[in-house]
Amino acid sequence: MIFDTHAHFYGETLFRHMAARAGVPKVELRDGQRWMVTPTSAFPLVGGFVSLAERLAWMDGQGIDRQLITFPGALGPDVLPIGESLDLVREVNDELGETCRAHPDRFVALAGLPLADIGRSAEELHRAVRRLGHVGAIIPSNYFHSLAGVEALAPVLEVAEEVGAHLMLHPGQRHDESLEKKPWPDLAMHRASTIELHAGITHALISLMHSGVLQRYPHITWQVVNLGGTFPFVVERMDHIVMTRDPAAPLPSEMLGEIVFDCASLGPRALEMAVTVLGAERVMFGTDYPIFTSDVCSRALREARISEAERAMVASGTALATLAKNAARRAG
Repeated sequence: MIFDTHAHFYGETLFRHMAARAGVPKVELRDGQRWMVTPTSAFPLVGGFVSLAERLAWMDGQGIDRQLITFPGALGPDVLPIGESLDLVREVNDELGETCRAHPDRFVALAGLPLADIGRSAEELHRAVRRLGHVGAIIPSNYFHSLAGVEALAPVLEVAEEVGAHLMLHPGQRHDESLEKKPWPDLAMHRASTIELHAGITHALISLMHSGVLQRYPHITWQVVNLGGTFPFVVERMDHIVMTRDPAAPLPSEMLGEIVFDCASLGPRALEMAVTVLGAERVMFGTDYPIFTSDVCSRALREARISEAERAMVASGTALATLAKNAARRAG
């Protein structure tokens, strides 16, 4: 079995709301074709962005049995002013629920939250898990770029603990940040889409580890996308710096608790490193579909130089074990 734990959902509810906007994020027509214009890119709404049948056919072609589908992270609709985002988020979450109920063996979902109002976000998380059957929510990782940002989410985390939610930290802005594309003088594709993105994920992971929330909220399961950014590569240096400069402090390599990581969009060498450094019991298969539709991720799973037992854990074992931990609590 292969369980894709990093895939996004785009539906007509989202497109309807985005088409009514003048500013980014928005849907606009170009030569009769709908395009999604986001804070970082623009892409035509074709294939798996709009067609559930094409998504299922792609999954079958990749040998993917199940997907954890999320509210579309990184686009920005969940961090719009609450007057815009509340109905949008709730209606997209409803559509996610309908999709999962129509295909219960193929999909489970993570909700979006209207993050401009933390109280409303907490209420929506409770509704999404207990009434819609979602397993948790996607959180923009920029909220975890400081310890103060993590603490501001306390009402959401308290509800997540109550309902046993699974929370995914995914690249995305906070509600108090500009949604305009950051200008780069050159090589923006590489600087923004890889270097800056992965560094940001690593910042979020470090805040999560040092914030105390792993201890305060033991019934939340945590997923950090894209193998934690640069973490598997730099954690030995982190340990070395702590041993040298603050020897009484815990080592970063020993502070991960039960955090799990997906390997979306990465290749076999990165997967090998992550399994070696983090352990296969922390690593889950992911694709970032429909942003990426190639067979890179499936080939990475096949070609990685890891044991067959480790391959099975990455393919689905880690995901199934993680989502099973708080299933009874989510059911109420």
